[in-house]
Amino acid sequence: MSINCPNCSSVTLKASQIEPQLISQQCPQCEGHWIRLAHYIDWVKSQTIEQAVVEEIDVEVEPNMTTPLICPKTQEPLIPFSVTSDIKHQLHWGQTSKSFWLDKGEWQQMQEKRVADKLTDVFSTERQSQLAPLQQQLNREHLIINAIGKENYSRLKLVRTWLHEQSDEHKALMVSFLVSKDPFKMK
Repeated sequence: MSINCPNCSSVTLKASQIEPQLISQQCPQCEGHWIRLAHYIDWVKSQTIEQAVVEEIDVEVEPNMTTPLICPKTQEPLIPFSVTSDIKHQLHWGQTSKSFWLDKGEWQQMQEKRVADKLTDVFSTERQSQLAPLQQQLNREHLIINAIGKENYSRLKLVRTWLHEQSDEHKALMVSFLVSKDPFKMK
């Protein structure tokens, strides 16, 4: 089954290897790579572990719904992770598909810092259980964006934030005003 690039949408990914023994699917247009977790784990097991150039890597989830990448397998939003050392890298994790996306050049940067074989923290069982609520939130936001559009969703978020800054008394009146067909009509 062919899948499309999460970055380019309409471009079909082609079978490739990002490293010898690390199977990926590459976009011929943006040159990013889609990697299944099982292939990554097999590759890590075959590697001689080198000391990382940096002492430790830090992995942070950075949800960003302004331009979410969509999993080509499940159509769910991918969870963006910032993998930091002394350079910032990002990978986009497919929670359900157990695969991840790397943009062009990100793998090479991780290789240079010798952290490419240390991404297993991102995929640990503990971290994955912490991600379930975030994946649900991203999925709900994605459904809303698909239903009402990005611009309307952005506006709605601004109104929601502003509304929650109001007193409870004013908030109830404001919500009533917003949902009323004719807020000036007396009943």
